[in-house]
Formats: sequence, structure tokens, C-alpha cells
Amino acid sequence: MSTNSLRQRVPSLAESTFSFASESDEESTSTTQLTTTKSRHLERRRSSISEVANSTFLRKRLSRQSSLPWGHKRSTMIGISCFLFLLPIPCLFKSCCPFAAFMLAVVTVSSFSSDYLYSGVESWSHLFDRALAPIAFFSNIYAVYSLFGIIWVLPAIIAVKCHVMAMYHSKQNNYDRFVIFHSLWHATGAGLILLSFGVNGLRECLGE
Repeated sequence: MSTNSLRQRVPSLAESTFSFASESDEESTSTTQLTTTKSRHLERRRSSISEVANSTFLRKRLSRQSSLPWGHKRSTMIGISCFLFLLPIPCLFKSCCPFAAFMLAVVTVSSFSSDYLYSGVESWSHLFDRALAPIAFFSNIYAVYSLFGIIWVLPAIIAVKCHVMAMYHSKQNNYDRFVIFHSLWHATGAGLILLSFGVNGLRECLGE
């Protein structure tokens, strides 16, 4: 074998060093890209969490500010309608639904405070009412369902529709229609519970 062919087959020290350096550079580049990708994912996740925390919806739900655009303008109709929530309480207690009854009592206070006493002005009552109203609503939905079945839960759509319409007219700055639909939201909510008891009667607690 000639010396020239041997030289062609055996790589030089410089070639080996260059090859090793290239592999190291590729591994370094790959590691850097992986780290960058992870960092971007973390940044996106933090950004999404921050967006949720700072979303308009959550800020409004957790705010002491009133959502009404016309300021402090009380409605006697709305103030009276808040106390309609007290009417189903005896029926719920008698039928062994104490939590639903308790939530109606609590939301009577929070709604009267938020919707009448501090209507249109800054108050903690707005935050409490926004937090308590859904709990009262769903606890009573569950109570009616457990007592009388799903057929007596479906009319709650009417109450929800009134609430949605009240919010719509609030955004449209239509005070008179807001008063009507917000009062109906209270009246239909309490009225449908009373209707279910009126038709089906009370359910005695087990063991009595």
C-alpha cells in the first residue's frame, strides 16, 4: 500500500478536532433551542394566567364598583322585590333544604344592599352580592330538583332570561326597562320556587 493512499484513509488531527468541535456546536445549539422553547412555553403560560387574572370579567366580579351607568338612582320596585326571596324560606326549611333557605336569607340582605341602598355607588355589597347570588341560585335549583324533579327546574330559564335582559338594558343605559327586568329577575326566581311547592306540596323530612 502506498504512502499516499494511507494518508487519504487516516484522518488528520486537524480534521478530527474540527469534527468534534462541530458536533459540540450542534449539541450546544440543540440545547439552547430546547431551553428557548421551554422558556417561551413558560412565558405563554404565565401570560395566559395573567390575562385570566386581569380579565375584565373577573375584575368586574371582584370589584366594589357598581355596574350601573346612571349612578346612585334608587328604585322602590327593585328594593321591594329583594324581599320576595324571603317567601320560599319556610317551605325550604320544612322540606329539609336548610342551605338553600339560608342562602335566600343571605342574598335578600346582599341584594337589597347592592341593588337599593348602594345602587350605582361604590360598595363592598356589590362584590358580596355578585358572589352570593350564583350560590343562592344554584343551591335552590338543586333543592327544587331533589324535591320535585327536573321538570320543575326548567322554568328557571325564565328567571335567567329576565336577568340577562336586565343586564342588556343596563348596558344600553335604559333605566326604566332595567328596573322592570331586574325586579322580574327577583320575582320570577322566588315565584317559581313557591309555584313548585304550591303544586307539589311540602316534603316532610325523613324520620319525622
